Amino acid sequence: MISQTELINRWQGLVTELADVKLLAVSKYTTDELVQIVMDAGQMNFGESRPQSLRDRCQQWPECHWHMIGPLQKNKAKYIGRHAAMWHSCDDIETAQAVAQHVAGRELPVLIQVNIADNQNQRGVAQHEAGALADAINGIEGLKLEGLMGMAPREGDVRQAFRNLRGLRDNLFGGSFAELCMGMSSDYKIAVEEGATIVRLGSTLFASR
Repeated sequence: MISQTELINRWQGLVTELADVKLLAVSKYTTDELVQIVMDAGQMNFGESRPQSLRDRCQQWPECHWHMIGPLQKNKAKYIGRHAAMWHSCDDIETAQAVAQHVAGRELPVLIQVNIADNQNQRGVAQHEAGALADAINGIEGLKLEGLMGMAPREGDVRQAFRNLRGLRDNLFGGSFAELCMGMSSDYKIAVEEGATIVRLGSTLFASR
């Protein structure tokens, strides 16, 4: 396991490197001990892919912001509606409606997940269908559409995929003010160069060398 000193140094280096880009610490495979270390250092935004884990950690550390970054089944919608600070993986209207039923006293920020890899094995709405989903989400009380999320192809032109997502974001939202979540440990540097506002880092932050 990574040492406390190395973890803090790594986190501080990433915060400096990313400047105005939000670092989302992907904690889904990480121990509570390591979460506590970076939290004490100042990290406030964490990403979870399992709804029950998000619920549990939100209840354990309510002062932090817990983002849902994984696929979501409608029968787990209550955990996201009640506890998530942001939902990154919205890609169908039925699940969005299910989540909204459990949002009370606030608006839940939502990102549409777009399949920029054009890979049928990856989640996300097709690029040409994102506009229709955006219109539908805007009509759901309790949800607030704030931007787009996408994962680059495992093989192919990563930079072009990120440029495509940025262009889609600009077209749908009328400019560059909306959130653009793209980039993970293997490609976040390219994502930042292409305009990411949020990057999701797990192994780059938490994994020992």
